[in-house]
Amino acid sequence: MSEIKTNKITSLASNNDITLDPDGTGDVVVAAGHSVGIGTAAPDEYVHIKGASGAATDVQIQGGDDTNSVRLFMGGSSNRLNGRIVYDVANNAMALSTNGDERLRVDSSGKVGIGAASSNQTLHVQGNGLRLVNSSDTDALHLFAYDNNHATAFYYNASGSNTVAFHSADNSFFNPSNSDRGVLIGKTVSNTANAGIELKKEGFLGVTRDGGTPMGVRRNSNDGTLISFVQASSEEGTISVSGSTVSYNGGHLSRWSRLTSGSKDTSIVKGTVLTNLDQMVVWSHSDELWAEGDDLPDGVSVGDVKTAAYTEDNEQLNCMAVSSVEGDANVAGVFVNWDDRDSYNDMNIAMTGDMVIRIASGTTVARGDLLMSAGDGTAKPQGDDIVRSKTIAKVTSTTKSHTYDDGSYLVPCVLMAC
Repeated sequence: MSEIKTNKITSLASNNDITLDPDGTGDVVVAAGHSVGIGTAAPDEYVHIKGASGAATDVQIQGGDDTNSVRLFMGGSSNRLNGRIVYDVANNAMALSTNGDERLRVDSSGKVGIGAASSNQTLHVQGNGLRLVNSSDTDALHLFAYDNNHATAFYYNASGSNTVAFHSADNSFFNPSNSDRGVLIGKTVSNTANAGIELKKEGFLGVTRDGGTPMGVRRNSNDGTLISFVQASSEEGTISVSGSTVSYNGGHLSRWSRLTSGSKDTSIVKGTVLTNLDQMVVWSHSDELWAEGDDLPDGVSVGDVKTAAYTEDNEQLNCMAVSSVEGDANVAGVFVNWDDRDSYNDMNIAMTGDMVIRIASGTTVARGDLLMSAGDGTAKPQGDDIVRSKTIAKVTSTTKSHTYDDGSYLVPCVLMAC
């Protein structure tokens, strides 16, 4: 083997490597394959920099007078400006450029701008959108922020359940795909009785406030409908405003009641005249327990008491029966329907406003007649035009809206504050 030695360069003809060796440690090696090793005699990349064992590896590129920007170019001589990394010494910032345009900048305070040359936020993304996906590229976007070890998050999953959701302190407060959560503002999943707003995708809106008005409905420019009530595709009633007057249109006032036995008597039909009794209705509730599928708070298990048993306060709603006294002064209203929403056999009783009333077969009424109890659950003309304690209603039309199997029929009326 022949070799030429100086105090700086050693040429080894056997493998055509060149070693720059000013201190005898083989500092720089240019290998036969044109790889450059700094601190290593066997570079495995085009440029391989290796520090001393156990020490940090530092690489420094410095401007000529310590104030100039330092640029690292990538690409051939004809397109070297297409990709570059620039350290701006004057502004203490780092920038990445492609195709001659700056794409990303990290400023001296650590703020990052993507598509933006400057940013007032920790991260500023300016462009056509932001997309973060999981390893299978299922269009899932997750953004997280942490406060007291609780994640506040937003996520969108297009290819899965197509959901958009927000979470705060481990509670979902906006998840329209989940009927058990829906939209919660100011509430938590474990306690929807808190002040705030609850909106579920199947069409439930709950507004709760500890004090003050829970809801306001407002028209700015003119009088008209404030709220419209629709059943199927037909508007059945409205609440409207005209000047300083609010009107409740197409309805009646009603209240709940129950038979003294607590049973459901299906022989009582719409429009039947009812009378008040002394016995009050009692609504008692058993313990409500936490169940499988509930979002359990810390320290709570399935089967624990969620809401303790209680009895509702009731100072005004008394039991009722079908009126059996002719000219009954204790008339309470007319039957509307049974409430099938829970286990109680509650009745809905119309007391004031537009309603239909049941007239016995063979009894004739005229528009304008005042009605009283006939003593069999139907109504009949009172016999005079004086409003008395026994007066139930005033007939507004003789059109029969329905006829029952026993021949009794319904006519429209205005109930008289029964």
